[in-house]
Amino acid sequence: MLKSNLVWSSEDGDIRKKQKNNNQIPITKSDFSKNIIHLRRLTAGKGRTVIEISNLPDNADWCKELAKDIKKSIGVAGTYKNNIIEIHTEDIEKISVIFAKKQIKWKKIGG
Repeated sequence: MLKSNLVWSSEDGDIRKKQKNNNQIPITKSDFSKNIIHLRRLTAGKGRTVIEISNLPDNADWCKELAKDIKKSIGVAGTYKNNIIEIHTEDIEKISVIFAKKQIKWKKIGG
């Protein structure tokens, strides 16, 4: 039996899961040295107040995970699309607390 066709091992378990986990690209602190995340409060045209998070790194998996963490910790709805995260809340301070815990630099833009 060829090693490449092996999907289960009694010693290692499911080998396919380990291969999927190895393909993830972690975001390091150096990725934010040039980028500062922009937070903007939008009210017009959205139907409700939305916090728009832009100037994100080009790692879609990391951005989706960040959006999921923000939505889960605040308890609100939101989405990630076109390299922008939209969170349905009025309070930027709650998001800034999450960014402080993750050591992400951010800047409030707009009015």
